[in-house]
Amino acid sequence: ARSRKASQADMPAMPRPTAPVDRAPSAFSGDAVLHAAQNQQQPLGVGMVKPRLQAGTALHFYSVRDLQTMPHQLAPQDSLTFKQGEHFVEIATAPPWFWPEVMKLDYNLLYLRAKTVSRNWLEVVVNRQSGQTAWVDRQAVECVLWPDFLLSVYAVELLDPTNNPMRIKPLLHASPVALPERAQLKPLAMQGDWLRVEILDDAGQARVTGWIRWRDAQGLLIRYSLLS
Repeated sequence: ARSRKASQADMPAMPRPTAPVDRAPSAFSGDAVLHAAQNQQQPLGVGMVKPRLQAGTALHFYSVRDLQTMPHQLAPQDSLTFKQGEHFVEIATAPPWFWPEVMKLDYNLLYLRAKTVSRNWLEVVVNRQSGQTAWVDRQAVECVLWPDFLLSVYAVELLDPTNNPMRIKPLLHASPVALPERAQLKPLAMQGDWLRVEILDDAGQARVTGWIRWRDAQGLLIRYSLLS
């Protein structure tokens, strides 16, 4: 699957409300970001948000100043709407700035990175290139925190295996484990900044297990693949 690498950008404020467009923006063309190359300059956040893909529904985006405000007390700035396509649910209208973290609708995959979690709201990254954020009603989506998300993916890959190698234990001074080039690693368990993984061969069979650091203070240290 193709990857798209985000560029460094400041976090802009939400623009004025815009009318949804009836065409998919350029980020929607082709396959989704299934093997996501993470931008180290973007905030790691707390995990992923998965909208409910149901024809005739909408995901509303808000500007929230008071987190005690309830969603029904605010008017949305913009919305993402869904329709039934020939074979699967598709996006009917979207704001021009919408660029999700992951999208492959024919596999029912649509994820936005969650930056902030509150009781009623989730702040999500609505443009993975610029880092622009908006708020969504927490009850309108499924929030998947990083441990559950990474343990559900097909495989992960180290961004910099030379400086961040796989190790025999979840310790920086533990002995490294030799990895084949561009090795795909299946997540097994998580312990803080460390992910226990097993190496997959070309047939998808496990060979060796070890530990990798999946994050640091700057962000993700891995790519992930949702599909084989």
